[in-house]
Amino acid sequence: MNLPVIIRKLTLLGAILLIAGCGKRNPFEVTISNCPAVAIVSYTGIVTKFDGIGRNSDDVVYNATITDLRVDCREDDKTGIYQRVSFAIIASKGPAFANQAIILPYFAVLLRDNSLITAKRIFQAELRFDPDSDRFVLRQTIIQTLPDIDTARRYDYELLVGFQLTPDEVAYNALR
Repeated sequence: MNLPVIIRKLTLLGAILLIAGCGKRNPFEVTISNCPAVAIVSYTGIVTKFDGIGRNSDDVVYNATITDLRVDCREDDKTGIYQRVSFAIIASKGPAFANQAIILPYFAVLLRDNSLITAKRIFQAELRFDPDSDRFVLRQTIIQTLPDIDTARRYDYELLVGFQLTPDEVAYNALR
């Protein structure tokens, strides 16, 4: 086969692929939403609880992580914004684990314009381990509403979640 034939065949193949892709949704399409952005706050999505003052692997009571963030949001000019946020808390026992249950406090903060905390609530997640299992998964759901859609349009809102940690626990996560 000579070079011009190969070039024509490659050009034809490229045109066919381009035409075939025209019916698909544009991956660069931008959708403007008044729904609050949702995120896990840095260094608060993981907690490692130690037994006593030791920080060795033998001193770990449990590790827990917030993961699998899912958001469902509906906007309506009459009823405002209804947002359902769910996430999984995955915990695993450490060598120093002695109980069957742990209580993990976590928070949800509604932030306006990246700086003003308009609401904060602390929740308690109770995790009960089976004696035969070293891991536990719990799905949590938070409902956030903004009844005035004009306010939602005027400001940028974010819903932030994370474990309610001590300053030492946050420092430990940052230095990991």
